[in-house]
This record gives sequence, C-alpha cells and structure tokens, in this order.
Amino acid sequence: MARFSIPIILAVVLASSVTASAATPLIEPKTPRAMTDDDVAEIVDFVVGNAVFALYHQAGHMVMEHEGAVPKGIGNAERAADAFAAVMLLEPRSGAGDQTMVDAIDSFKLAGADTVSIAAPNLSQLDPHAVDKSRASALVCDLVGADPEGFADIAEASGLDTAQSRLCGATWKREQTAWTTALRAIPRPVRSPAALGTRYDPADDAGAAVATILEDNRVLEEVAEKLAGRFAFAEPPSLRAETCGEPTTRYDRAANELVLCYELSTAHAHLIMRDIERRN
Repeated sequence: MARFSIPIILAVVLASSVTASAATPLIEPKTPRAMTDDDVAEIVDFVVGNAVFALYHQAGHMVMEHEGAVPKGIGNAERAADAFAAVMLLEPRSGAGDQTMVDAIDSFKLAGADTVSIAAPNLSQLDPHAVDKSRASALVCDLVGADPEGFADIAEASGLDTAQSRLCGATWKREQTAWTTALRAIPRPVRSPAALGTRYDPADDAGAAVATILEDNRVLEEVAEKLAGRFAFAEPPSLRAETCGEPTTRYDRAANELVLCYELSTAHAHLIMRDIERRN
C-alpha cells in the first residue's frame, strides 16, 4: 500500500494547527515536542489502514444486503462484515493486508481504552467499549487462525494460549468456508473488470488533513480495484469519502454506495496521536 512523502503530509498536519483563530484542529499533538518523521508515517499508515478496513467492512454489508450473499454460521451482520473484511485482506496474503488487520485491531483496542469509540452505529445501544474489545478479539482470532506461527507474537500479546490459538484456526476455517460459499452468488469477472466509481468530496477545514491522506494514498481506488477484480457485480457499487457530521462509515443501500466519513479517519488520527503521546 503506497504512502506519500512524509514532508508533504507533515506540512498538511502542521498547517491545520498554526492559527489560533482557526477551528480547533483535529490532528494536533498535545506534547510540546515536534512530531518526528516516524510519528507522521505512523499516523498516515494508521489512518489509511483503518479506512481500508472500514470500507471492506461496509463492502461486507453491501454483498449481504444488495447481492444476497449471506454467510451462514458466523454470527450477526456486524461480525459477518468484519469477517468479510478479514477474508478480503488475508486472501491472498500480503504484507499490506496483514498490517491493515493489525491497524484495525489496534484501533479497537485504543478506542476501548480511550474516550473515543469507533463502534458500528447500529450497535450504539451497547457499551461501545465492550463492542470495540469484542471486535478486536475476533480479529485477533482471525489473524492467528490464518497464520498461527506468523502471528504468534500477537497471540501472546493478546493472552491466547495454544488451545485457544487452535480454536482460532477452526473459527477462521469456518468463516472462510461460510464466505466462500456465500460469495458464489456473485459471478467472477471473465474479462477486464469493470471499474467501480470513486469520489472524494471536498472536506471542511477540520477534515482537510485526513482527506489529503486518503486521496493521496488512493484509499477508495485501492478497495474499488480489489472488489472489481474479485466480483462481476450486476449493479456495481460506488465508493465515496465525505463529511458526514459524525465519525462513522456506512453502506447507503439506496445509492448502492460505500461511504467513508472524514470524521472517522480524523477519529483514528486522534487515537494514534494520543497513543504516540502516551509512549513518549
């Protein structure tokens, strides 16, 4: 997954906090020290990785709601959508896909420990911290189930013993099978895949930095290209990034559109910024 040059994004981030008269910046270090290049690279990677995961999650809702591809035996729709994202990221295996999974896990863990929670809107009646912790645990199990040896360090850090890791292997195979079976309802491309539409709406001042990160790293295009390469949709969905008024993401069934909200990416930037501050 490509990342643009650190000096550019550093300038964008700093530009969002230079004037006292401007709106309260949403990406601003609270520590007196300046951000290092490594800090900024970590912020960019985290924002991009979580945006990609969120879009695949909503793509899971799209294939269930619009295409009728509903997996059996995984759980509720939110868990099934997370499992779809895991399948898309871990099959075939790649360093970028692995890292995106780790970014998503970290975001849920950080949200559960912080004042910000990135929970699905339709789960808002539950304790969002509990939801985040549950989602993180399930994704850890997906990772460990996909590669017990490769992710042994994550299993250990998450407190999984050998028996639990074996159970994760069985869970992952069950999820793979469930989604593979369900996705047979959608044809595969036989020729050059049809492109899915993408659009980055203009952001307000508060979302300008993350909008630049998302567009320069072609986040919508990355997900659109992979979906188009996997599925020949009779009615292809489009992907849009926009200002929504709340930190969320959604599948707009009426428009058949996957929507990523700049506020969600800003919330992810907040989470990793606070984590960087804690570590220093």
